Amino acid sequence: MTNFYLVWFIATKLIFWSPFMVDGESMNPSFHHRELFVIDRQAFRYGDLNRGDVIVFSLGQKVGNVEYFYIKRVIGLPGEMVKISGSDVYVKRPGDVEYIKLAEPYTNGPVNYGDDRYFLVPEGEYFVLGDNRDHSKDSRAFIYPYVKASQVYGKYLWEL
Repeated sequence: MTNFYLVWFIATKLIFWSPFMVDGESMNPSFHHRELFVIDRQAFRYGDLNRGDVIVFSLGQKVGNVEYFYIKRVIGLPGEMVKISGSDVYVKRPGDVEYIKLAEPYTNGPVNYGDDRYFLVPEGEYFVLGDNRDHSKDSRAFIYPYVKASQVYGKYLWEL
């Protein structure tokens, strides 16, 4: 009977967990090209995503007949204002007067973003950035800069 529960547990987890492989350098130094990791396809559905979470999502783009997925870090949450200025990223939560400068130890060094840019994150959507900001196609470059919750495929769980 113990084997049945072990098989049931593993089978259940396989439904909710998926392996993914990093393609590219946009998440260096946190994740490297061809690195394998596991995402949880359900955990974030029971609660909102948090700032700093690493997510896998699709914008509906295809390479040939294969759907293209991105891996990025959540920076702006629904209802927040994100400000990118100089080499810093700031966030202002709803009801706050002041912006809070984000401490981002996961990035690949300082980046000069140039002119100030502001992003008001709509409800049910997220603002995402790669950790390797000089080599990342992310919310700064997307035609529509926000990722809808329905486009999120899963949240990083652990490295393989």
